[in-house]
Amino acid sequence: MKFATVLCIVAGILLIVDTNGFFLSHKEKCEVSLFKGGKDFSGEKIMAHKLFVPILKSIGTVAKACKVKVHVTESYKQLQTPTEFVLSSEMPLVVGHGIRFDLQDPKGGVLCNKLCMVSRTWKTLPDANCFITGVQKKGIKFTEPNLLDDGNVAKLSSTDADALKATVQKLCAPKTKAPKG
Repeated sequence: MKFATVLCIVAGILLIVDTNGFFLSHKEKCEVSLFKGGKDFSGEKIMAHKLFVPILKSIGTVAKACKVKVHVTESYKQLQTPTEFVLSSEMPLVVGHGIRFDLQDPKGGVLCNKLCMVSRTWKTLPDANCFITGVQKKGIKFTEPNLLDDGNVAKLSSTDADALKATVQKLCAPKTKAPKG
């Protein structure tokens, strides 16, 4: 009886392994979606990976406290092909873990743009300084001139980052209809 039980367990394991876990697997899906940021954000639609959403909420909280709006100029971007070359500085955007931004005053006027950030003028503007130092205190990575991300992609090896990029890009690629015939 013990032999039969062990044989059934081994056969079950081999069946699962041999079928690539087909019987226990679930289809992976794109985890990048639209983030509705509210009145603390403006600009482009924010597309973000679900793991980056709590970071975006923290960014919004800091923006509100500092009386600024985060004007998003770029978020997740779909590549032509999942294997397309991407600079390491762009990697947070192609996996949905970062945004490019400018800062606006509460009425939507420009407070600090890319040039302001490159020249580090933000340090002399109280509201901009409040925001950038505030997000950094929350552990959010600010990369000059104007990128905010969670810092997780930078911790990966280049091979792992490329693999993550390819996976996210494949799962989030627009579905194409198969040709008829």
